[in-house]
Order: sequence, then structure tokens, then C-alpha cells
Amino acid sequence: HSSCLKGTDSRIKVSGGAQDCAYLLALTNTPKMHHCPLAVLVFAVAAAQGVAHASRPSCTDPSESDFEYYRCFNFSSPDDFSTHLVRPQLHQDLTFILKDSSLSHLPEGAFAQINASVLELNNVRLDTVALPGENPFAGLESSLRKLILSHGTTIPTSWAQFSSLGQLKTLRISEARNVVLSRSFNELPQSVKVINIAFSDIASVDEDWVSSLVNLEVVGIRHCNLQVFYRSMLPRPAPKLWRIDLYKNNLTSLPIDFSADMPLLRSVTVEHNHIATFHPDTFAPLTLNEANRVRFIGNPLHCDCKLAFALQYPPSWLNAHCESPQALKDQPLKDLTVEQLTCADGA
Repeated sequence: HSSCLKGTDSRIKVSGGAQDCAYLLALTNTPKMHHCPLAVLVFAVAAAQGVAHASRPSCTDPSESDFEYYRCFNFSSPDDFSTHLVRPQLHQDLTFILKDSSLSHLPEGAFAQINASVLELNNVRLDTVALPGENPFAGLESSLRKLILSHGTTIPTSWAQFSSLGQLKTLRISEARNVVLSRSFNELPQSVKVINIAFSDIASVDEDWVSSLVNLEVVGIRHCNLQVFYRSMLPRPAPKLWRIDLYKNNLTSLPIDFSADMPLLRSVTVEHNHIATFHPDTFAPLTLNEANRVRFIGNPLHCDCKLAFALQYPPSWLNAHCESPQALKDQPLKDLTVEQLTCADGA
């Protein structure tokens, strides 16, 4: 109600402080405010209190919803875990979410007596994940199946503190900054089957990234800036790996032995990268079964004689289009013939 505030002090705000509330109440005693609807002031005070309340550490009781979610917000100290968590929480299939928090570290036994099968840290900034010799994940060894680090959450530099989580199956990282795909990932428990990283900034890659996790079934790095991918990053052999998803990265090439020693591999996605060509051996093992799928749409393919072998691929693989040479630009591979795929030397 703009007419209510005409001629009054323009400093009215709703930051939630006690002084602001007192200031608003004091205005009611001024002649210029006598004609203002009381509802305006009530709304302003309520808004100030709401903002203040929203920034306080708090947790919600899972019994208040139809789903087994335990959510905590706005933690700013390791002590908040002992102050605000109600323990024990022994619900089956409990999802524990810590959101919008910034603290020095996770304390020893932060999640003790929390029977979480899913743990999500959403926008949780940490100076360090844990202090030396402490294990914040103690107590989750028999229950935790999925770990989610999302929306700017600090990513560990060492994964050793997760090694005792013997039921952990899935690790998901999303919207993270400066992710280091280090060999420390090999310290994750051998129970891990799925690693998905999405919408994140990859700072660096170790050539033996997850080479020891022999039970991996799915590896996905999507919507990231991954620039290199080595066969040595994955186990060799990789006896259970059936899906590799590298959708929308910055890859310019793939290793010749990309799919070697992966007996169950049946789905590969390298769509929307910067790959101009690849070797006949790159996907050769996958061509033995037409049910297998390789997707490479959205790459700037150079369609010359060196790519002629690809015309033997199953038709479902050949939906990609040529970027060059100019004569074949925008032509789908599936419509081309060997005679059209020539090289500058006449081959």
C-alpha cells in the first residue's frame, strides 16, 4: 500500500533484526502512519520474523510427512548436529538431507543412530569434510546405499572416510565445482556399482581414477567439461560394467581400446562432444551384438575414408551427421556410401 508510506522514513526493511521490528512499531505512533492499514505493519513484522526464522538451524520430523525424509537446514556449526538432530531415527528407507549449511567440518558420528539409506548434502560448504582421525559417517555402515553431493556441496579430496560403508551402491555428484577425479575414488567400498557426475566442473583427472572398483556397473559423466578419457580410468577388466555415459562434455577423442575388456558393455553415450573421428577398434567389441547401442550424435564428424568402417555399424548407431568436408556437411552417416567417404590423397 504505497500511500501508507508516503512521507515516512524510507528505511523500512524486513531483515529480521529486533531493531527493525521496534522501528516499525515506533512508526505507528507517528501522525503520518495513523491512516495506514494495520495489516501492512502486521505483514512487515511477520515477514521480518519469517526471514529470521528461516536462517536458523532446524530439522523436520519425518513423522510429519508421508515420506521418510529427515531434513535439516542452515547448520553453521558441528555442534548443530547434537543440538538439533532427534535420535534415534530408525525408519526404514530413510532419506537424510542436510541443506543450505556452512560449517568447518562434519563432526565425529554426525549421522550416528540415523538409519539413512540415502544421504544427501545439498549446498553444504565445508572447510574440511572431517577432522583427522574422525569419522562423521560412523553408524551408516549397514544402512547407507546412496550418497548424493549436490548444489555446490564441498567435494572430498579423499574418499577413504567412506571405505567402511559396505552397503553403498551409488555415488552421485551434481552441480559441483572443482571436482578432482582422483585415484582416491578407489578408496570407496567395493560395493559401489554406480557413479554419476553431472552439471559439474571437472578440475583434473587421474589416469587410474576408479580402476580398482571392479564391481562398477554404470559410470556417467554428463553435462560436464571433461576433456580427456583414458581406458585406464576404469577397471581392466571391467567384468560388470554395462553402461558408460559421457553425454555433453568437451572430449575431442576416444582411446582406441575404449571398450576393451568390458564383456557386459552394451550402452555407450558420447553425444554432444567435440569428437571428429575415432578408430575402428574404439567400439569394435560392441558391434558383435546388434542389441548394443552406441550414441554419438552431436559430434563434429569429419566424414572421410578413415570413417568408412562406421558404415558397417548397426543402422541405429548412424543417426549422427557430418560436419565436414563441406560437400557432406549435415548429411547423416546412414545415408552415405563408401564411395562418398574419400580422403584428400584420393584414398
